[in-house]
Amino acid sequence: MPNVHFFTILRTLRSSFFCSFRILVGAPQARGLPSQGANHTGALYQCPITGEEWDCERVDIDEDVDLERESKENQWLGVTVKSQGVGGKVVACAHLYELRQRFRQPSETRDPIGRCYVLSEDLTVRDDLDGGEWKFCEGRPQGHEQFGFCQQGMAAGFTPDNSYILFGAPGTYHWKGEPGTELSAGVWSHT
Repeated sequence: MPNVHFFTILRTLRSSFFCSFRILVGAPQARGLPSQGANHTGALYQCPITGEEWDCERVDIDEDVDLERESKENQWLGVTVKSQGVGGKVVACAHLYELRQRFRQPSETRDPIGRCYVLSEDLTVRDDLDGGEWKFCEGRPQGHEQFGFCQQGMAAGFTPDNSYILFGAPGTYHWKGEPGTELSAGVWSHT
């Protein structure tokens, strides 16, 4: 992992899949993949606890892009990384993920709504709760007065009983912010 700027977010993960302990590392300034159409996208890495210097692996999420709809340049994937613990889910967020509207027109806009990925214990998409479509500000009124600067994922986590995923969105409503929760059954609510 040369030339990766690590953020100080570390989580220990032990699962039946790995049969050992792993550290999850969010690297918000990691270089983008060629398929992402960006220089720096951020990334999530999994690292075994060993004495080896370069044995971390990039987790396969967020690998493609639709440049007419979105921008992943400096989205800061890995700014937030949380785990439910053994056998549970992992959430990794990119709070500066941008939606594009009116691509390559003089009135083009970019709204940093943010986005989070929820993964199963083996760090893959295995069921309906997993994946990268955790963008609760998408499709809502844009602009800084409402949801256009949402920045979902600046903070995220799980309730103590692991029934809900929690998301912070500090940029909504003139930077007043809004918390969001997702029931494990997939019903969205916000307060």
